[in-house]
Amino acid sequence: MRLGFAIAVEVDPDILLIDEILAVGDAYFREKCLARIADFRERGKTLIVVSHDTGLIAHLCSRVLWVEGGGIVADGNPQQVTARYLQAMSARGPQDALIAS
Repeated sequence: MRLGFAIAVEVDPDILLIDEILAVGDAYFREKCLARIADFRERGKTLIVVSHDTGLIAHLCSRVLWVEGGGIVADGNPQQVTARYLQAMSARGPQDALIAS
């Protein structure tokens, strides 16, 4: 994963798709990735992050799409959408955890 991320950001794409990349590394790797992502955004590039880490999403993103079952459940402000997502997941309870994944 480290090599894949390094290659992806080094080729300087206009759009970068990240799928749970920060879930696999240690704290040093995570901080290094976040610094590269911040640099990427500062240069006006588009970043698409696929993750269940709502804290990361709220920190990195200016817009959030909550996608489930092939459709958009919510679209908008990161804090509002992630709060809605967490509330919905909490309401489902543990018996639905595997189905909701």
